[in-house]
Amino acid sequence: MAFEIYIPTNLTFQDYVAITQCARTLADGYDRKDKSRLRASLAPDVTVDYSAVVPAWGLMEYRAEDFVENWLGPKHLGVKALATQHLLGMPYFQSVSEEEIVVEWQQLASHGRRIVGEDFASPMCKIGDTSDGRSWMRQTFVKVGGQWKIKVIRPEVLYHTGDFRHVGRPDEDVEVKANGDTN
Repeated sequence: MAFEIYIPTNLTFQDYVAITQCARTLADGYDRKDKSRLRASLAPDVTVDYSAVVPAWGLMEYRAEDFVENWLGPKHLGVKALATQHLLGMPYFQSVSEEEIVVEWQQLASHGRRIVGEDFASPMCKIGDTSDGRSWMRQTFVKVGGQWKIKVIRPEVLYHTGDFRHVGRPDEDVEVKANGDTN
């Protein structure tokens, strides 16, 4: 069976811009560790399915505020030693209705581990280990108060360079290695 390219006939330019702005706001919230940006992009309830990236995480359901605190917390992107950049490439609209839009983006999620002893606040801070993930990022958008918001986040990895879990490990692991203290 041949692949049929889906061409949405009911996608307005305004909706296209709104979806793009919302997706970029989520990525910027991640990378700037900015809770207000991240929260602004989310529906009240969020489903996160990382089972194709880290199978142990599986499918997770959050209230938006809880997702922001968890995802920008010390076990995920809030790791102080972790620098990230999530680049979204061309979108592929999988379905479009007045209530829901599903988009699959090309994504490059770059992760770098800042070197202990460097000024983590400086953009010139040296990076040690890196891990870059090439993936598809599927996002489901729903209308909330007349604006498109992200309800479902589901990445699917194409391939990774480096050791993703090692680069993103919690900060306390860095402190243990830096000073030899195991407490």
